[in-house]
Formats: sequence, C-alpha cells, structure tokens
Amino acid sequence: MKKHKGWIALDIDGTITDATHHAPKDVVRYLHTLVDQGWEIVFITGRTFSFCYQVVKEFDFPFYLAVQNGADILFMPEKKLIARHYLDNQVIPALEKAYEGEKEDFILYAGFEHGDFCYYRPERFSPAMAKHLEKIIALSPEPWKAVKDFEFESNFSFPLAKCLGTQERMARVNAHLQNLLNLETAVGDGKLTQPFNSESFPTAVSRLNVSSTMIRDPLGDEDAYLILVTTKEATKGKALSRIKQMIGRGGPTIAAGDDLNDISMLQGADIRIVMEAAPPEMLPLATLVGRHGKQHGIIEALTQAISKAKVI
Repeated sequence: MKKHKGWIALDIDGTITDATHHAPKDVVRYLHTLVDQGWEIVFITGRTFSFCYQVVKEFDFPFYLAVQNGADILFMPEKKLIARHYLDNQVIPALEKAYEGEKEDFILYAGFEHGDFCYYRPERFSPAMAKHLEKIIALSPEPWKAVKDFEFESNFSFPLAKCLGTQERMARVNAHLQNLLNLETAVGDGKLTQPFNSESFPTAVSRLNVSSTMIRDPLGDEDAYLILVTTKEATKGKALSRIKQMIGRGGPTIAAGDDLNDISMLQGADIRIVMEAAPPEMLPLATLVGRHGKQHGIIEALTQAISKAKVI
C-alpha cells in the first residue's frame, strides 16, 4: 500500500485549465503521477458538477471534488456524495430586494442530485448580459430552465445563487445584500478589505447562514463580475478542512488558486500557490506564484511546492 504523503487542493478555472477551459493532457498525466506517489488530490470549484465534469472526467484516478464552493462534496470517479450544505429559500426575497433598481438579475442552481438545473428569468437581463448568458448556456452541459418568477415549494433548498453584472453593478448589489442580511464584513468592489482574515472571506451572515463572495467572471470580459451566494458552510476553506477531517489523514497541504473565493482554501494550506493571473492583492498570500493555466504553469508550481513540502 502506497504511503500517504499529503494533500493537494486545486481550483479549476485558470489554475489547471487552459484557454479552452479544459485540463491539458500533460497536466492530467502529472496529477495522476502525484496520486501514484501518495498525494491526495482535492478539486474545489465554484462550478456546478455538470460543468466541472467536462474537465475532471479526464481523471481516472481517485480524487475528491467539492463543487459550488463546497455545497456538494463527492468522492470521484464514483460520483459518491459525501457531504452537502444548501441555502434556505428565505434568501431569495433578500436577493430580490438587493436587485431593486438594477437592470440585471440573479440565477439559481438546483444542485447535483437534482440534475444541476439552472433557473433564470430571461426578461430581467439587459441585452448585453442576455448575450453573455447565451454564451454561458452554450458552454453549460446542465439544463437551464427559463421561468417568469422564482416560486418554489416551502421546503425548496439550493446550493448557489449567482448574481451577474458589471463590477460597478455587482459592488452595488453586494453592498445592498450585506445591509439586508447583516453581513459582518464586505468584499465591496472585489478587493480585499481586510487582507487574509479567515473570518472575513467569504463574508458571512449568521442569521440565514449565508456567505457572499464577489469574483471576476471567468467566462466574461474584464468588466464581467459574479457574486456567489452560498451557505457559510460552503466555502473552499471549509470544504478542504471537512474532507481532511472525514478521511483522517494529515501531512502537508499544498493549495493553488487564482481568485478571491480561493483565499480561504489557500489559508488552510502549508504552501500556497497563487496563479499570476490572480488579483494583485492576493499575491502577498503566496508561497509561490504559478504561471498562468494557459501555460500549464501548475506543473512547475506544484513541483516546486512539493520540494518545499519535504522540509516542513
């Protein structure tokens, strides 16, 4: 039996993927080699299961997969659900209120076991964002369901609400949402307001157990931003910690990411790889800076990190 060496936690978009939003074959082979050597691999993503499966289906080795920032955690490739944390539908009225006066809208995801349905209201989006939605829908394997209103059964729960719009608009919506739900701290315009405070990122709500993280849209242009709204139990850092506790294995932890929702995951690691395309205010957190995913930089970065891990 191979000896357990430690943990490697990886974001997907921009960290292991290239310009086609897929993992290059040399990255797949390299990660397989690390598993053969005794490293446990965890992928933690804001993507839905259906969307990220287009990337991870290439991996024929055992690994853990936390989707939608840890709302669902699975053991792969068996697709075995091992943990879940969903939002109560009482969050929906607060999101409606936060969007008052805005041209755009938010969308709701139904979750892994419900087929990853995405509910959206097409008539509430501006023409520019409607075009962006068409792009997302074309790339998304999960079904999208157009509805007039978000009216669900009282026991309806869901893993993620996603707010879409420009940086300016999303900063405004995020601020309104924080006021409505009594969030403790703010990401605001997408910049770190209190560098690397694990209690502040993502921002959290105790009353409705809600977390809100503002990030760049990896499928949009430079001014396309998202607010990811989940339960505060569904953060990348908590997902990593939860998996390690469930499996009961220690060893050094290496983590790599490139956006604000990766901060809590990076904070839980001994060696932190921040990809060079990350927001510049994340760079002080880095043990190593990895070249862009388009350059397959994760291979070089992990090789250096593993070398450093041996002396921890």
